Amino acid sequence: MYVNERDQINYHGFLRALREMNQVSQEAVSIGICTVSGMNRFENGNRIAEKLMRDRLTSRMGISGEKYEDYLQPKEYVLWQHRLRIVKAIEKRKLGLAKKELYSYEQLPRLNDLNKQFVEAMRFMILSMEGASEEVLLECVNKAVKYTVPNVDKALAGMHLLADQEINLIAEKIRLTQPKAIVRDARAWRISEYEKLISYIENSHWELLQKAKVYPKVTYYICQLLLETEMTEAELRHGLELCHTAIELLRDSSRLYYFIELTEMRRTLTETLLTYDIADTEKENLEEMLAENNDWERVFKELYAEYKVAPYMSNFCYLYYETECHDMAEVIEIRRNMLGLSRVKLAEGICNDRTIVRFERQGRNPNIEVVRLLFEKLGLCAEYRRARVVTNDAKGLLLSAELVKFVNNRDEKELEEGLASLKRSLCLDLPYNKQEVVRNENQISFFRREMDSKEYYDKIKNALECTITLQAVVKSKKVYLTKTEIRCVLDLGFVGSGDKSYLCREIIFEIYKDIIHSNLQMTRISELEFMAQYMESYLGNSGELEKSTKIGIEIIKECFSHKRLNNIPIHLYNNLWNLQQSSRMQTVDIRDENIINGLKNCILLCELLKKDKAAAFYQSKLCENKN
Repeated sequence: MYVNERDQINYHGFLRALREMNQVSQEAVSIGICTVSGMNRFENGNRIAEKLMRDRLTSRMGISGEKYEDYLQPKEYVLWQHRLRIVKAIEKRKLGLAKKELYSYEQLPRLNDLNKQFVEAMRFMILSMEGASEEVLLECVNKAVKYTVPNVDKALAGMHLLADQEINLIAEKIRLTQPKAIVRDARAWRISEYEKLISYIENSHWELLQKAKVYPKVTYYICQLLLETEMTEAELRHGLELCHTAIELLRDSSRLYYFIELTEMRRTLTETLLTYDIADTEKENLEEMLAENNDWERVFKELYAEYKVAPYMSNFCYLYYETECHDMAEVIEIRRNMLGLSRVKLAEGICNDRTIVRFERQGRNPNIEVVRLLFEKLGLCAEYRRARVVTNDAKGLLLSAELVKFVNNRDEKELEEGLASLKRSLCLDLPYNKQEVVRNENQISFFRREMDSKEYYDKIKNALECTITLQAVVKSKKVYLTKTEIRCVLDLGFVGSGDKSYLCREIIFEIYKDIIHSNLQMTRISELEFMAQYMESYLGNSGELEKSTKIGIEIIKECFSHKRLNNIPIHLYNNLWNLQQSSRMQTVDIRDENIINGLKNCILLCELLKKDKAAAFYQSKLCENKN
């Protein structure tokens, strides 16, 4: 279905379509965060929801905010930066700085309930790290929950929708709450309350990634309680079933939230069940599963130790990573300079050039329709929130994210079928939608060797120039590129050759260094992972093994820190390849045993990720090394 009405591609159109797809009322989505009339205005485009509100509305309806990049007005961008500083300080355990930043944020005027909940959630993490009493922590988490969930029982019964952050806070509330005096068994009561959360998550419209963020944590809390006393066989089997479901969620979403904790729990539960009188067939299956589980546990603990990253979850900062936000004024100025447009030329037919001056220099907010028109003239999506594509079809958005996995895994058939489905849900008159589709179509052909590198370069150049010319990119000292444009520039830099390819590579290296220097890893980690693959391979093949390895180590640490698994085998293999080359050049002394063990780890990780093709590739390399 092709759509081209403005209302059908705007974010508010997507919001309404998502709610209708989930067959829920405006009231069910909005309870505790805004009025029904406010929700109606958001859906009709009469009012733009602020950043936290956008995140909460979409997450309540099952779409993770990680899929988006947000364009924020200058004042809202400053607020986002402030929240980011608080989360980063907590994550780094700089509690003095975190408390100072949190106090400053709390003093801001007219904070809505979502902002107040954010404050209490951050305070809860700080107090937890300081070892506060359970009474103090409970008071804090109760306050946080009540801001957006006035009645937990009604919410869990399906009276209104909840987001992953809210489920997480409710889980902490259950952990700390002492049941009423009439409840004789506090353990059984807590398990029962956690089971309500499990049931809510299982029956929700949430996408896979959102479930993977909280289901493992709730499962871990249940298993902790189960292990407090002697379990019945039924409890034991139920705990194992929960662990299995949680680990499968993590495998399918390529995340590592509570992974080590769950493998330890599953090991203990399985070893206990094996002491029971069970059928031989089941015993064999359990022993096989236990061996696999123990391999995962061992390898990850070794890797976490090697890269000096804590294996256990110590906070829930990961729920507050606000992925990739940009200051509208800064984006307009950078993009305008890239295209060589004066303010007068850019303003022509849209607004007075003084409007752009006030926006770029003073942060004054112009009319949002003016911003949209300016963005369109600069080759950018006119929406204030976008994924790689712009559509009101939620399934199309999820499919767009799946295509990235298919590309990374070289799943040609799945990529082709997914792309055909995606095209039916998009308006290809929009240049940024066309760019994403054209790039993926040509990747399929390139994977199949239906075109050579030169032809692929030309096709990707055409894809890039759906939104901006290659000349405008390579001649600019400072660039702003969307995710799809970055991927096009990556291809042009690392597949092609010549002066322009060299300049494209330099741009990618600069973007990578800028993200690291600005300490924005938590917001742009997916881009870092993707860029690092190209950079490591290029530097390694160019003989710059030390630089390649440095990037590999850097990105693996970031992946483990942010509990991301998908690309770790690639980076580990690149580092092994660098070691082999260094050994052959006699600059490093490494035993064959180290390479073989490293390849075995790559194979195990690919099997965990269900990447059969990648596992087969590393298996072939293992055989070569053994021979």
